[in-house]
Amino acid sequence: MNILIIFMLIIAMLLGVSEAVFKCPKNQLIIRNELGPARSLQYHCRYFRNNEGAKFLKFKEQRIFEFAGGNSAAPGSRIIERIKVICVLRQGLWMENSSRDFEAYIGTDEHPCGQVHEWIARSDGVYSQRNRIKPAKLTFPWIKNPK
Repeated sequence: MNILIIFMLIIAMLLGVSEAVFKCPKNQLIIRNELGPARSLQYHCRYFRNNEGAKFLKFKEQRIFEFAGGNSAAPGSRIIERIKVICVLRQGLWMENSSRDFEAYIGTDEHPCGQVHEWIARSDGVYSQRNRIKPAKLTFPWIKNPK
């Protein structure tokens, strides 16, 4: 009986060590510009109370946001919230073509580790891809904004 208890304690300790060693990889949200040479992409993403304002990506550049797990506390807060990132993309000479506001990333408890959500701007619209398993698909075309 004592041997069984010692064996169970050793297994419990090994599981605890493996949890510390094998950490959950962070989830990623990637915004990528594939519009073409000399064409900039403007992106504006906000999450929690974080709003960095509009930023630009040159052709072939990408912006990577990283998040831990599905739910997380906002920076400076103890309240646990589901992470939700809202973005809008714009392109064109005068940034006249835009996407609608869209949910680029929503944290989930189902698959909390190592998720990759990609949004790719191309000349005909915005494509999305998840975990790079299937090819990117057209999610929505550009909206022409009146001047």
